[in-house]
Amino acid sequence: MKHFLIILFTLFSSHLLVAQDEVFTIVETYPGYLGGKVAMQEYINNTIQYPKKALKYEIQGTVYVSFIIEKDGAVSHAEVLRGIGSGCDPGAIRVVLSMPNWTPGYQAGEPVRVKYTIPVRFYIEKDKKKR
Repeated sequence: MKHFLIILFTLFSSHLLVAQDEVFTIVETYPGYLGGKVAMQEYINNTIQYPKKALKYEIQGTVYVSFIIEKDGAVSHAEVLRGIGSGCDPGAIRVVLSMPNWTPGYQAGEPVRVKYTIPVRFYIEKDKKKR
């Protein structure tokens, strides 16, 4: 009976270790950017650097970036789901990874890792085209 309990405990604890690193896509409480979506968009707009190549060829569009909000709210594992090229994709990744910590997501009252996706828009203002 002792051996059975030890084996059962070992299996259960290894399952808990895997569950701790699980990345959720649906949670009870979603992560949030401090100040909300408007503040996040403002941060992106103020931080983004339009690549010279994209400006030269007037490349515009939306880069979709997926990333993980960690249990402590840190942003990690950013990747481009759909890009537009000409240097915009790495620029979008750079801005996302430089964001300040978010409020983490919660599942069953515990902070969890949550996968999140946002659009990063590149558009050329008329003033920039003349430069």
